[in-house]
Amino acid sequence: MHESSLADMILSGGVHYNVSGSKPEQAFADLASRVPLPPGVTRAALVTGLTERERLMTTAVGHGIAIPHPRQPLVSEISDERIFVSFLDKPINFDSLDGKPVYVLFVLLSADPKTHLRTLSQLSYLFQQEDFRSFLRKKPDSPELIKEIKKYL
Repeated sequence: MHESSLADMILSGGVHYNVSGSKPEQAFADLASRVPLPPGVTRAALVTGLTERERLMTTAVGHGIAIPHPRQPLVSEISDERIFVSFLDKPINFDSLDGKPVYVLFVLLSADPKTHLRTLSQLSYLFQQEDFRSFLRKKPDSPELIKEIKKYL
């Protein structure tokens, strides 16, 4: 069975800029209106899944970064997995433990718990790297971001 790599998932989801909203659910709605959704996933289902998960507990991981994801998978095929990297037009309060507002979302759609946990682990590792966090502040495009990720993973 083939597994999606972080690079594959980002290429499928893309990097998006100037996502707007003053609350997480508003940013989710704006993002959902512009991203390439996998077959069978509606924009409403994406927004609902992300909003419901965010209400349970913040997906902010600190340093202005959040990893929103639905509690239940919206996709079932590995080929449909993706990460939407979304730079916000202005930081939003996600009630992060470090108190910093979020400026970038890594919206994760995974097909199964194994992929989900592996991807969260890889992202968590990247976000612990100060140089990588500084790099994110430059709002890179997909090729730049993937090149940088490959330095670490």
